[in-house]
Amino acid sequence: MISEIVGFDVRSILVIGIGGGGDVVGSSITYDLAINEGINATLGAVLWERYVVDVVPGPIRIQELRNAEIIGNYLAIVNENTYAIREGRYVVPQIANVLSVIKDDGLGISISGPVTAIARELTDYVNKYGVDAIVGIDVGGDVLALGNEDGLYSPLADSYSVAILAKTQEYTGVPVILGITGPGVDGELDRDYVLMRISQLASKGALLGAYGPTRTDISLLEDILTKAVTEASRLVYKAAKGAYGGASIRGSTRAVKLDVSSSLTYYLDLKRAMSDLPIANLLIDAKDPWDAMRILNDKGIMTELNFEEEVYKYYKAKSRIPSPEEAYSMIMEIKNRLKLTPLAKH
Repeated sequence: MISEIVGFDVRSILVIGIGGGGDVVGSSITYDLAINEGINATLGAVLWERYVVDVVPGPIRIQELRNAEIIGNYLAIVNENTYAIREGRYVVPQIANVLSVIKDDGLGISISGPVTAIARELTDYVNKYGVDAIVGIDVGGDVLALGNEDGLYSPLADSYSVAILAKTQEYTGVPVILGITGPGVDGELDRDYVLMRISQLASKGALLGAYGPTRTDISLLEDILTKAVTEASRLVYKAAKGAYGGASIRGSTRAVKLDVSSSLTYYLDLKRAMSDLPIANLLIDAKDPWDAMRILNDKGIMTELNFEEEVYKYYKAKSRIPSPEEAYSMIMEIKNRLKLTPLAKH
């Protein structure tokens, strides 16, 4: 199936969780599909954890990693023993937890620098290891946002990653597939809205196929979820096990619709989809996530980095992270403030 999606016989593929944190868990479904088809697959992840795991704002930097093989300013070969030290705190990226189950090494990507510089390093990696195709997986589908959606609050990591992948495709000519796993399961964009956006892209010839997890994939997810910290990807697993109806996430501050379709991954041709991904296009020339945050804020778009900086201030003042209700209030306050910026336009 992987070769049908890509369009030719694939020998080596790189599957990356692009939204940070737990997206690597949902990415294991596509990784497992490739492995079971006899393809040499590598699992990768953007190194950016949610505040409940890492209270320091922004992505993990490569220099903060331990027990990893550094291969550039933004890339490292990671394993089940990899961790990071951030301002004296011990942080385990979710990819390390996943690798402890699949018993393989993976690729850690720090999106802490310029889009073009990271894409150049990823290009070197693709060329060195003979990667035939890249699949970037976003769990939930926020990467398809236009920027003006009410529920959107964390569009930066996935759109920054898409900008990097678009540049990598430009530099290498290697096909890049954008995967949307579990539409709406992260509690931001509504499931039906994400499916509508996928349909819009399908009408432009971007849809390459869809895949639902098999018993083998579900068993792997079950094992991974004993180690990994993720809410959204856990709902993908629950949907595959038959969960139906309403579910809550983020301390019951967000509602999610679940059915068996919430376990599916939809694969899109990034080249065909890119013109209809406005947030990623805004970030093509971004120098780092803080620059990206300013670019998006100027359009009235909130990012997870805005939120993380507020959480960090709170943590410094009170020596604890905010409750889910307090975190939700922070998000609403930031969004309302950005709506009032004179530069905001959607």
